[in-house]
Formats: sequence, structure tokens, C-alpha cells
Amino acid sequence: MLDLTDGSIGMWPSVRASIQFSGVLTPEATTRKGGFCREMGRLFDRLQEAFTGLEAAEKARCGLDGIAAEVFLQFDLEKGKIVLDKLFKYADMDFHLFTELLEILQRHFPECYLAVPALQGYELAREIRRFLGVPTVGCVFLKGDTKERLLMGDALQEVSFEGILEDTQKHYEERGGVEKKRHELGPGRELSMYWRGKEGEEEVLWMQVRIALSR
Repeated sequence: MLDLTDGSIGMWPSVRASIQFSGVLTPEATTRKGGFCREMGRLFDRLQEAFTGLEAAEKARCGLDGIAAEVFLQFDLEKGKIVLDKLFKYADMDFHLFTELLEILQRHFPECYLAVPALQGYELAREIRRFLGVPTVGCVFLKGDTKERLLMGDALQEVSFEGILEDTQKHYEERGGVEKKRHELGPGRELSMYWRGKEGEEEVLWMQVRIALSR
């Protein structure tokens, strides 16, 4: 059985991954973990193959360490919780990393919910909304011209996930579009999100979200 919590991750040098299962697993959970790990291994095989076939210029976007994709996951199956700490693709490869991962998670852990403790990237936020719906927001950390502020509890009433995506889209449209900004930033950089409220436009440094995988 492939176990992605051990040293076998070195089989895929273009993939940086951390996949951890906490707690004591029941026999049924152990079986599901095994099926999940085998599918993730096949996904990493495809990532490695796709990286090998890239043109030199595209490989160069991955930096000196040659990392084409990062996947960091934590599982607590007793709580039905899967934490996505990081998901990023540095090169233009012919498959969709988030949808591939999501399909595998939904096959093996459909009763769980997905938590992103520090969601930063605009593109990942759009993917979550597109394929799962609008998540619940736990807190939002904003940065304005003169101060930073953490919104949680009742203070969250002034922001919304949908509103952040809409304001972010407007921000980039007014500056030549998402593709222009992505080109300016270069590989390996997240596209920031923005919120326009009573304090003016503020950058969303990160937000904590969660959503059921069964949606």
C-alpha cells in the first residue's frame, strides 16, 4: 500500500507534498486511506510525467528546485475534517490540479468537510466557489493603507466571500486584467484578493473558510 506519510514522496521530485493522517484509524478508515493514497500516487505520477515533457522555458518557471506543484493536506477523519494548507501549480501543465484533487477526496471522503485555514490566492478561491459553492468564512485578515485588522464574529457581517471575489475581479479589471497581473508577478506567486468597504479598498491577506465536500 502506498503511504504518502513516509519517505516514498521522493518518487516524484517535481512534487512537493505533505499528506498526514492524525489519530487512530478504524479498519474502514484505513482501507479508505489506502485507496486515497493509491489515487494520489497516480496523480503524482501524471504530474511528474507532465513536468518531464515540458519545454525548457516552462520548466524554468518552476525555479531551481524544479517543483511543479505543491499539495499539503491534513486529515482528521474522526472529526470529518480535511485541511488544505497549500495547493499550487507553478507550470502550465495539461490538467486541472484542484478538480483532480477534489474528485479523489469526494470519492473517498464524501462525508468530510474541507477547511482552508489561510486562503490567500484569488484563483483557488474561485475554484472553491465554482466546484463546491460558497464556503463559510471563519475570519478575514485585511490590510489597508494605514492599518491591518482581523475580522471575526459579529465583525464578519460587513464582508462576504462572494463580495470579496467580486471586488477582487473589479480590482484586476481596472488594472488590465488577471493575466497581466499574473505575468507581472511571475511564477510561484499568489494573486491577492481585495475588499471594498467602509474603510476603502483593503487587501485580503488571508481568510479562513470551510465547506462540505458533498456539495
